[in-house]
Amino acid sequence: MPIKVLVIDSIAALFRSEFDNNPFDLKRRANLFFKISSTLKFVAKKYGVAVLVTNQVVDVMRSGDLNGLRIGNYDSLYSSGRRVCPALGISWANCVNSRLFLSMNEEVVGNVAGEGDDNTLCRRTKREMHVVFAPHLPSSSCEYVIYREGVFGVRGQIEISVFGTSLNSDASKNPTFLLCDKEYSCGNV
Repeated sequence: MPIKVLVIDSIAALFRSEFDNNPFDLKRRANLFFKISSTLKFVAKKYGVAVLVTNQVVDVMRSGDLNGLRIGNYDSLYSSGRRVCPALGISWANCVNSRLFLSMNEEVVGNVAGEGDDNTLCRRTKREMHVVFAPHLPSSSCEYVIYREGVFGVRGQIEISVFGTSLNSDASKNPTFLLCDKEYSCGNV
């Protein structure tokens, strides 16, 4: 069975402690981003595979922290009730063909009668995928769930083919290089 998807999780982890925040290291880091993305695009094209690279997100502490920078089609992104932005910034953003944002939020969906007179809040994890930037896709989003059997769209929304075998089913004609900004979480999978 041929390989159809190459996943690198997480590219940001490679750069967290290797570079200082000075002009020389920032330039070195940007050059390394360009080399890595060029190599991954070459692999995608040569072998007809989709390349999915996850980035991490960091909290945006103040409204001025982004200096008016737009994140793809969004002014801001939210996950777990926090305003976040991609960890690797503008240099890495210029390396990708498409950017998806995966978010996870816990929400209350009702009450369940508990033992005795107590009522227990019923919570669920809401996961969403947003198309932040993709020249071939409209800005859109969909909700999804993760089970042992795979990843599935919720309530008949957009099919989430990026996670399934239908991802770029004819990758040799249209190799794809994606970047997912994702919120890491302990416990919930």
